[in-house]
Order: sequence, then structure tokens, then C-alpha cells
Amino acid sequence: MNVRVLVATIAAVLLAGLMPAAAQLEPTPPGWQIERAILLSRHGVRAPTQSNAELDKLTASAWPTWPVAPGFLSPQGDVLMREMGSYYRLLYGGRGLVQADDCPAAGTVAAWTDIDERTRVSGAALLAGMYPRCANLSLRNQANFNVPDPLFHPQPTASCPMDPAATRQAILARTGGSLATLQRDYATPLKMMQTVLCPNDTTATAAAGGTCGEAGKPTTIETDANGRTWFKGPLGLGSTASEAFLMQAAQGMPKDQVAWGRLAGDASLMELLTLHLLDMDLTEKTPAIARQHGSNMLSLIATTLESGYKFPGAQPVGQPVRFGVLVGHETNIYNVASLLDLTWQVPGFLAGQASPGGALAFELFRAGSQRFVRIAYYAQTLDELRHRTRLTYRDPPGMKVVDLPACKAQSQQHACPLERFLEITKAALEPQCLTAGNP
Repeated sequence: MNVRVLVATIAAVLLAGLMPAAAQLEPTPPGWQIERAILLSRHGVRAPTQSNAELDKLTASAWPTWPVAPGFLSPQGDVLMREMGSYYRLLYGGRGLVQADDCPAAGTVAAWTDIDERTRVSGAALLAGMYPRCANLSLRNQANFNVPDPLFHPQPTASCPMDPAATRQAILARTGGSLATLQRDYATPLKMMQTVLCPNDTTATAAAGGTCGEAGKPTTIETDANGRTWFKGPLGLGSTASEAFLMQAAQGMPKDQVAWGRLAGDASLMELLTLHLLDMDLTEKTPAIARQHGSNMLSLIATTLESGYKFPGAQPVGQPVRFGVLVGHETNIYNVASLLDLTWQVPGFLAGQASPGGALAFELFRAGSQRFVRIAYYAQTLDELRHRTRLTYRDPPGMKVVDLPACKAQSQQHACPLERFLEITKAALEPQCLTAGNP
């Protein structure tokens, strides 16, 4: 999306995102049978990835204490991921994809997670929610914790260099060439953020040695040797802080603790989160970046969806995976969404927002001699997150069918013929950035 267009639609997005809306439960079309589902899930609710000591140097007030280490899945996050797992059993069991009551056949239900604690524990919680009394579930991750899993965090190679200068130029090209102009375009949420972090224009911080907020400073694009890109300055701080406030709300913290009680309500929170969504749009959804970072993931999803035998960690023999979950980060979802030009919206969140525990689902159906791929997004609403709402058919999570724009002409029942889907995904990939022998 052009950044100017993004700016122009903030008000409309906020209004639409907060309007009450029933979840869009999409039944299996008559005569269709579901064969497989591969989900790309974000981890659940976590503590801020930065320590309170670091965050306190940027704010006038001390940050709330979490019951876990920085970046770890919270007990609330564990409960919520189990709830999503329980609902997936209802949903896909009802569709006849997985066993609704008995333990699944070995290897047919599986999860592959990134190596971070929050992703590993999220995967375990999701499978435990699906089958709390079963011990034969396949939950795996890369054995080496000392290097990034290339599926979730592709690294630069000779054929895929992820050049920092080229990355900066690709981002700047989408901003009209000026981050200063972008900062002016987002002046309203940036001013609100400064007021939340530093009320009454204070410069004092909760910890010694800091400067409250980033007002008046320029935003810069930062990169490292591993292909990671982020913003430093007001937009960077706004992105980090707004995501932290979202996690506080999803954690179920009292309103006087969420952003220190300085937000008028969820509408204000969502307005601040436009800063985080802007960050993700530029650093993860810029096409050149998405091709570099997302090609491994999209390639794996497509090949596994087609056969069921390519799921990472699966045994070379045995039954194909019928329900597979890849548990990573919002960045992985944004990469894939960019490659396929996907968007969605669940009640209470912004359009295209990858919320905690939400998943982009790729569902394979058979209709006679044809096979179709339908894409959906499943995620608890913000109220369901904060209140630990029990998910049932009557009270489901937010669910939206996600249309694949490149398949519009061939689409049936919001689904794309498998052959056409594979053509689209192949065209979206950057072959030079594919890692040989994906896990």
C-alpha cells in the first residue's frame, strides 16, 4: 500500500475496525471436502521484548511489571493460545479434517515453531488446547538455538545479500523520499504518543540517564548485518510503545495500568497502533523486503499444502500432515501478506493487523476432481483476549475469509484453484532467497 494512501485512510480504518461486527464463519461449501489446513500463527501475548530498565529511560512513569522475563509468553498468553487450540479442534473437527474427540493419527496434527521461548510455548499451548489428553502430537523446532531458524528469520547470503543501502532506498521510495514528511503526516498519533509517554511536557524519566520521549528528533532507518531493519526516533518509539500497550490490554491489565491510564479507550489505543502498523508496512511489507524475508515461508506453505509431506520436522514416512501450524511472529505474517497482497480485519483491530495469537490459514478443499485453496484469518478480538473468553460456535473468534486478488478471475466460493494458487505463489517468490533444504 502506498504510504500516502495509508495516511489518508486512518480515520476510516479506525472507525471500521472498532465497529461491532459478527464473526464471519465460513462453512464448507456444499459438496466440498477439506483435505488440509496450514496455519501461519503469531505467538500469543508476551511481555515487552525490552526490559523495564530500558523502557523506563524513555518515559516519565515506570512500566508495569510482568510475571515473566522480557519477550516471554505470559500465563495469559498461554491460556489464550490453548483456547485457540480448543476452537481449532471444534472448527476443523466439525469440518471433518481432524479428530474432534479421539487423539489424531501420529503426525497428522503438527506444529513447527521458531526457537524463541514465546513461539515454542505458544505452539505447545495450541496443541495442548486441541488435544489436552493426547501425547502423540508433533511439536518441533530447530535444534540449534544459537543461529536463527531461516524459515522465520532468513539471513543474507551471496545470492540474497539484503543490502542495507538498497533496503533504505526501497523504503524511502514508498515514502516519497522523505521520512520527515512521513513524520508530519503522522503528527496526530505521534503527538498523542508523546503526551502518553511524557505528560505535561516533562523531560524527566522514570530511570536516570534517559530523555523522555523522542519529540523533535528525526526518524532514521537502521539496519544490521543480518538483514534486520527498524526505525529509530519518534516513529520507532511510537511503534514499540503502542505494541507494548496492546500487549498490556490483551494481558487483561487494569485500565489504569494500560498506558498508565492515559488513553481514552480502545479507539485511542488503535490510533496509536497506526504507528506500529506503519512500521510493519514499511519494514516488512515493502515488496523487496517481503520477497527476501518471506519467500522461504510462502514456498514451504505452498509445497506442504499441495502434498502434506513437506511440513518441517515431519517424519519421511507415515501419513501426511492434515493440520499444521507454523508458529512465528507478526513479521512472518506481514511478509506473506505482502507477497500475496492479502488483507483482513477482525472486530476491534486495524485492517491487516496481525494480532497476538492470530493466524493466517491456508485451507485445501476438494470439489469433485478439483482442488481449491481458501485463505482465512482467525484471531481473538481484543475483548476476547483481555477477558479470556471461552470460544465456541456461538462465541467464535474473529474469522474472515481473505480473498487472493491475483486469483479474482478464477475464484470460486472465495477459493482459488490449487494450480492457479501455486502459479501465483511461485511468481511471488524470490528464487535467489530460497534456502535449500527448508527445515
